Amino acid sequence: MERRCNEIKTKILKIASQYMDQVNSEDEMRYLLLEKDLDNNDALNHIYDFDLIDLLQNPMAQNIIEHIWTSPYNNSQSIAAASSTHNLLFNWNDCRTDKEA
Repeated sequence: MERRCNEIKTKILKIASQYMDQVNSEDEMRYLLLEKDLDNNDALNHIYDFDLIDLLQNPMAQNIIEHIWTSPYNNSQSIAAASSTHNLLFNWNDCRTDKEA
């Protein structure tokens, strides 16, 4: 069963890689990688969750990942720092000063 699952995974990866190679612009690749599904997960989450790292061998996909990783919203290289909710809760002006002090 595991061998058959790996064979199917390999076929799906091959088809997805061929599709990604046909993408013409980085904007289209960004849309494909970051578009949310009904569970609010994007393709990058699925690539990580299901260990489909081979899909990120495409140069445009690598550029998008590099841009996300080095974006100004992720200064500490921490996933929590990139979270808007985390920033609103802990980096808002009212949270930076201790009113009791």
